[in-house]
Amino acid sequence: MALKTDWMRSSAKLALAIIAMLAISAETMGQTSIPPCPATFAKLFSDEVFRAHAVHIAQKTGKPHPPNVKKGRAHLYRTVIREGAKLGPDFADHYTIIRIGCGAATTCLAIADAENGNVYFPPELTSVEALLVDTGKMDIDALNYRRDSRLLIVVGSPNEERRQAGISYYIWRSSKLRLLRFLPAAKLCGLPASTQF
Repeated sequence: MALKTDWMRSSAKLALAIIAMLAISAETMGQTSIPPCPATFAKLFSDEVFRAHAVHIAQKTGKPHPPNVKKGRAHLYRTVIREGAKLGPDFADHYTIIRIGCGAATTCLAIADAENGNVYFPPELTSVEALLVDTGKMDIDALNYRRDSRLLIVVGSPNEERRQAGISYYIWRSSKLRLLRFLPAAKLCGLPASTQF
């Protein structure tokens, strides 16, 4: 009976210690604040910005061509690519941006061609880590694009390069992404250059 009582006491002490550690950890985490970002995102994502890189949307009927997922990375992510491609084109006329979850707050990118089924994994932008800033009431997506434009606007850290945190403008041409413009997060949000994102 004494062994059982000692075991219960030590278990209770251990449970209290764990609860105390969790409380301290939660309190410490609460002290880490997310930096504010009062940037004018509505202007940065305006119709005018996308129209500068407009494409003609061809009137097509029928289903998108099934993506070729027989080999390589496309085969590895075949289910999510197939499901994404079924939704049809949403970028640069006949392409579909496919978001592949590849970590906490990180999205990997594939681009499927609805005309021929080719699947691209642009090396210029293999993944995007979300930019964790307080944008107030505005909900900002890491990947911003339209069907009538070849412009892809990325808010975050391309290829998880923290020193590249900010807003990046890419153009899709000849099955490749090319960086047009980059605005660092600190400048974008009006914060000191030393701010960690």
